[in-house]
Amino acid sequence: MRLRDEPLLHVLGSVRVRAVLALGILVAPLGVNTMAYWSSRVVLAPGTVQAGTLDLTVNGANSLAEAGLTVGNMAPGATTAAVFTVRNASAGGNAVLTYTVHATAADAAPAGTSAALVAKVTTASTVTTSGTNKTCGGTVVTTAATFNGPLVAAPRELGVGASQTLCVQASLAADAPAGGRSTITMTFKAVQKNPNP
Repeated sequence: MRLRDEPLLHVLGSVRVRAVLALGILVAPLGVNTMAYWSSRVVLAPGTVQAGTLDLTVNGANSLAEAGLTVGNMAPGATTAAVFTVRNASAGGNAVLTYTVHATAADAAPAGTSAALVAKVTTASTVTTSGTNKTCGGTVVTTAATFNGPLVAAPRELGVGASQTLCVQASLAADAPAGGRSTITMTFKAVQKNPNP
């Protein structure tokens, strides 16, 4: 009985060895597939990007006192005027802007001079003088009851480097108080126009 059992054990052992060898053959290709791929990288520095500027100037400045509208001893019914050059001094091809003008007037005692001033804005590039009165010719942009509120309400467009003239006229109404004084401030507000409407 023992002689017959021995070959059987030998056969089983051979089968196990073959099974292990067969498993090794299957595992080897899987190990090859886990190797890393080659890689390469390029870093590109395209340069510096700098934004432009939006700059609106009036008579070449960002803030100024205009003597043309300063009048002493103005009589009722008289007028005075001054021309302002509005320019788009922005840097950048898409810095097209629109601007509006708003005015405020403040009284010194006695009150009432601001309310007695009538505003007029035209596109004239020069002031017309008639006697002691200065007036604005040209196309009328707006006529306002007072200098408290919008002087140029509809936005006016200016391309980069372009300029426009505005003539501002102030008339003193007949009901102005004697000895009154008013200080006028005009604010020009610019907004960039959308380059991709």
